[in-house]
Amino acid sequence: RAMDVTEMIRQHIAQSGSECNIICDMKCFDDTCIKQIEFFIIKRRITMKEYIVVDLETTGLDPYKGCEIIEIGVTEITQGKIGRNYSRLIKPKNHIPYFITEITNISDDMVENEESIEQVLPRFREYLGDKIMIAHNAKFDLKFLNYYLEALNLEPITNYICTLEMLKQVKSYNGKNKKLETACSYYNIENKNAHRADSDTLATAKLFLTIKDKI
Repeated sequence: RAMDVTEMIRQHIAQSGSECNIICDMKCFDDTCIKQIEFFIIKRRITMKEYIVVDLETTGLDPYKGCEIIEIGVTEITQGKIGRNYSRLIKPKNHIPYFITEITNISDDMVENEESIEQVLPRFREYLGDKIMIAHNAKFDLKFLNYYLEALNLEPITNYICTLEMLKQVKSYNGKNKKLETACSYYNIENKNAHRADSDTLATAKLFLTIKDKI
């Protein structure tokens, strides 16, 4: 059955060039097959030549409860080398909670003259295009990005790699947990300004390049 599933994935991708239908249909498989599918997709995606590492800073945990994006950070990886690294602040509709400012050092004053999500996100989506997005705990970033992309009638992001999920496949990893901070400490990766999007994406990019050949 396992070999049949792998061959089915290969044939599907060869015919359509897409993993999307396979991912959507994963509920049809048992847990063992699902794990194999996820592993196959990770292995396929880590052989690509170009990636965009993304991290968000937000005003909370859930966009469905009114939490907003206040910073998008990006680090580019091309041919296994780290390229441009930058971030953009975004002005939210509501005040930034004090505890978020304590964590990120992003204040209302800092975003006062910045563009809104309605201005920034369409350009970001166009920039990302069909490149593979990398994020640590990607489910969190995708929840926010796809929520606001849907609100703006823009295409959702489905082509991604999660370095947290990659760590689960690295048998030699012995960190006490799979948080970015812990993984960086384990692999001696410096994150000079944690909880700021540009620094976190740079650290995630270095983590990805460190572990991709360990899977």
